[in-house]
Amino acid sequence: MTVLVIGATGKSGRPVVEALAARGVKVAAASRNPEGEGVGSTVIPVRFDWADRATWAPALQGAEALFIVGPYAQPDGDTLVADLLGEAHDTRRVVLLSVIGAELLPTEAMMAHWERAVRASGKEWTILHPNWFFQNFGTGFAPALRDRGVLQLPAGDGAVSFVDTRDIAEVAAVALTEDGHAGQILTITGPESLTHQQALDILGEAAGRTLTYRAVPPRQAEESSRAAGASERTIVAQRGLFQVIRDGGNAPVTDVVQRLTGHAPRSLARYAAEHADTWAAAAE
Repeated sequence: MTVLVIGATGKSGRPVVEALAARGVKVAAASRNPEGEGVGSTVIPVRFDWADRATWAPALQGAEALFIVGPYAQPDGDTLVADLLGEAHDTRRVVLLSVIGAELLPTEAMMAHWERAVRASGKEWTILHPNWFFQNFGTGFAPALRDRGVLQLPAGDGAVSFVDTRDIAEVAAVALTEDGHAGQILTITGPESLTHQQALDILGEAAGRTLTYRAVPPRQAEESSRAAGASERTIVAQRGLFQVIRDGGNAPVTDVVQRLTGHAPRSLARYAAEHADTWAAAAE
């Protein structure tokens, strides 16, 4: 079979490409700038751009399964997933990357539109509800941690069962290539539930320094996001996501990784050891 992976060069899409390639599956790795991308001989780079519909049909051609990372950055992103699925004539199986607690977010949230589109597509669908990624600490949160040793978020003291994107990818690969997962919503978590300070203690131990979490009031966080140029829609989505954390919605631990992949989910300590230099203090 051929699997089209949308967002193939991103934080969550790239591991999906790698997990499928490891299974010997033919992958159409879709991105806006695909030159030079690929993992092994089974991966074919293809051009796909949510904002350029002329790229859709060539990318979809022959794809029996489809992994979707939604168009968060597109102003008309609500309807794009439904429109894409309407053109996916060769595709019988769809896996959508959503987010844990999506059912608790405002109904106007993009993820809610995408989930409804997938359910109504008439295809074999599976929706992934992963918790917050380990890799967020190594990308978006990394500069603040490296430069100041402090992470400020409106997450309160809520615990999160953080998860490695590699485990999410392996679950996605199973859902894309094996029968028995149609019509399911899979909540994907790591092996333990941690507060942000507990998570930073683990990262700090690996990096050999103290890292500190500071809870900030939601209104202050929103004002900072607005001042940084975030759209009101993004601010509303962030408000909902952090409210779910504060209310305890990100704390549960599931057996999905173990059950679908046959191995326990990776620990944050393992991830921290692999990337300890990321949070080392900036050179004077």
